[in-house]
Amino acid sequence: MIDVVMPQMGESIVEGTLTKWLKKPGEHVERDEPLFEISTDKVDTEIPAPSAGTLAEVLVEEGKTVAINAIVGRIEDGASAPAPAPVPAPAPAPAPAPAPVATAPPPPPPPPPASDVPALVNGTPVPPMAEDAGPLSPLVRKMARENNIDLSKIRGTGAGARITRHDLEAYLTAQSAPAAAPAPAPPPPAPAPAPPPPPPAPAPPPQAPAPQAIATVPTPVDVPQPAPPPTPREPSREPAPMPGAAAAYRVEPMSTMRQKIAEHMIFSKRTSAHVTTVHKADMT
Repeated sequence: MIDVVMPQMGESIVEGTLTKWLKKPGEHVERDEPLFEISTDKVDTEIPAPSAGTLAEVLVEEGKTVAINAIVGRIEDGASAPAPAPVPAPAPAPAPAPAPVATAPPPPPPPPPASDVPALVNGTPVPPMAEDAGPLSPLVRKMARENNIDLSKIRGTGAGARITRHDLEAYLTAQSAPAAAPAPAPPPPAPAPAPPPPPPAPAPPPQAPAPQAIATVPTPVDVPQPAPPPTPREPSREPAPMPGAAAAYRVEPMSTMRQKIAEHMIFSKRTSAHVTTVHKADMT
């Protein structure tokens, strides 16, 4: 049995919260494969398995806070299994009569090296990790396994050409980018408009009647009255609507890091002096 302990992620860190188990009891785990996630007041990270084997038992449930170097689980590596009892050697049989010598068949070909056989994760072949990729973080290994990425095809941009999480995200974005859509064909030209019909021939003007004597009667003239000035409109008292519709919201629990930051800020306000000093000077 190999004990899995809560690591110390810094000199001032004395405890950590186990947020999630990435493996369940009875599942096989490889060495350096992410085993569980922790959260402290300084960092949230994944903890790799110290050895290859089977996760035998989980001693700390998710969401519990334990001190550093506390045992959180155990891995069965198979080395502690009891050795089988020795089988007594059978009594020597009498030597048989010499038989004609037969030609021995050729030996079978040696099995291929383990490095050439791709590993299987949930029945899916996983491309081998590049030997010249340098040291890889547990997060980079996890993303490469989940997306079946051959790290030999990625050029690292980190220190010493190390492959980082941003390199994997850029590679996945480039692989999933859709091909540019072809330009649409120009629309067919519109048909020319038909010529307008010719205008009708003008009718002959009617003949004016003979003039007659008409008495002239004065007509009263209406003098236009000036328009009244416009009444000023009372400004609306309704508040102006906010731009955009009301967005939906949800309540998320605070992480361990944010809880520690809030506690330290309140502790600083209680212990540090908060003083406002005002000086007046007559410059006349």
